[in-house]
Amino acid sequence: MREYLRRFAQKVAPGAYSALVKVNSLDLDAIEAGSSADLVIKIAELEKQLQEMREENRRVGELYDLVFARLQEDNPLRA
Repeated sequence: MREYLRRFAQKVAPGAYSALVKVNSLDLDAIEAGSSADLVIKIAELEKQLQEMREENRRVGELYDLVFARLQEDNPLRA
C-alpha cells in the first residue's frame, strides 16, 4: 500500500514528493544554523504546494458536480 501511495504521490505532485524525500532524508542532528532556515523555507514551500493541490482537488469536485447536474437536467435519453 505504501508503494502505491508513493507512486501516486510521485505522479500527482513530483515536486512536492521530491521535496518530501529530501526533508525525510535529513539528519536533524547534523543541521547547522544556516541550513535550518533552508529547512523552514522548504517546509513553507511544501505547505504552499499542498494548499494548491487541495484547491485543485476542490475545483475538480465542483466541476464534477456541475457536469453531473447538467447531464441529469439535459439528458436527451430521458422520457
